[in-house]
Amino acid sequence: MKFNFRLERVLNYKKTVEDLKKNQYGSVKQRLNREENKLDSFIKHKKNLLNEKDSTIVKTRVGNLVLYNNYIKDINEKIENQKEIVSQVEKELQIKRAEMIDAIKEKKMLEKLKENEYEKYLYELKKEEEKLNDTIVNFKVSTRQ
Repeated sequence: MKFNFRLERVLNYKKTVEDLKKNQYGSVKQRLNREENKLDSFIKHKKNLLNEKDSTIVKTRVGNLVLYNNYIKDINEKIENQKEIVSQVEKELQIKRAEMIDAIKEKKMLEKLKENEYEKYLYELKKEEEKLNDTIVNFKVSTRQ
């Protein structure tokens, strides 16, 4: 008698869903890292511009200062937009994380059920074996008499 878990197909499906959710979470995590790196790049660029502006302010003409200020204003807008993008991706990451955790829990629940059913199967198998042994012993005893 072979062990057969009646929900094996469902368990396999849940494993597939779990893998999918893990991959989706990983993709969004990578996207978040890219967006955060982009934000850091904008911030560093702005810092370098401000340092450059401060070091050359005495030698710079008014027209160039206006251009610097406009460019810095543009960088500030890019920084704010990028912060918003990072915030949105962080929210998406939290959603994907929750979905992944749910998928893991569902799969673990089925695995635990399978484990319990397997233990029950082993117990029943042992009982059958003991019953068979008792029958054999009874048969031997009865044939001796």
